[in-house]
Amino acid sequence: MDEAAARLLDIAGSRNLRDLGGYRAADGRTVRRGMLLRGGHPAGLTEKGIAQVAALGLGAIIDLRTTEERAGHPWPPELVGGLHYWTRDYDLSRGDLVAMLRDPATGPEDIRLRMLQSYRLIADEQRGGIGAMFDLLRDQRTPLLINCTAGKDRTGVVCAILLIALGVPPATVRADYVLTETFQDPGSPLFHVDPNGPFAYLLAVDPEVWRTMMRSAPDYIDATFAALAEKYGSPEAYLRAEHGLDEAALAALRDRLLEP
Repeated sequence: MDEAAARLLDIAGSRNLRDLGGYRAADGRTVRRGMLLRGGHPAGLTEKGIAQVAALGLGAIIDLRTTEERAGHPWPPELVGGLHYWTRDYDLSRGDLVAMLRDPATGPEDIRLRMLQSYRLIADEQRGGIGAMFDLLRDQRTPLLINCTAGKDRTGVVCAILLIALGVPPATVRADYVLTETFQDPGSPLFHVDPNGPFAYLLAVDPEVWRTMMRSAPDYIDATFAALAEKYGSPEAYLRAEHGLDEAALAALRDRLLEP
């Protein structure tokens, strides 16, 4: 098993659940294993999988999903009852995306351009979750699991920002984002779709349009960091301006989550 594959947690029914530990930071230290996890929705967890997640001893979950998404595929109560479970009630600004998926005239390039636009907005849209993440890490609520539905867009951006804060080089951060496509076929269904349910329209989406939307293409995450660079000058300046992470705060965060 190679190093990338070893990151994927062998938990029955999980989606894209993996460890951010082991990445080397610019100062030569590495991210502690078993402390920072990322993943997708929990709907597929089996009884065995639920027990395996419980055995991780999580200190907190940051669930970046919308109110509707959480209602459709909630975390099992036994997993969130004894820890800090962070959520917020909101709706995604995705009306135009849904309209595009419903429109037979939509092509892969149309969706690619829409995804690039979306990635420029995710850091702002998920500001609350990013702030909560740093607060929980400051309070040593670890292991910390960050999830959304696919475990690639919102989770991908938030985890990329976390790795940058830990001093992991941008090329490594980018490679971690792209790993989702290695572990999860972009053409596969996101979840079971009821033909009579609210997501029935997904059954008629052009497979190539769907694949393009579900990719973890490098230029998607590049769009996020390009937007941060344009607005703040650098990711580090963004962390300072939006989350109060000055050099002392970053040093403390790294001391907690990096090891020799």
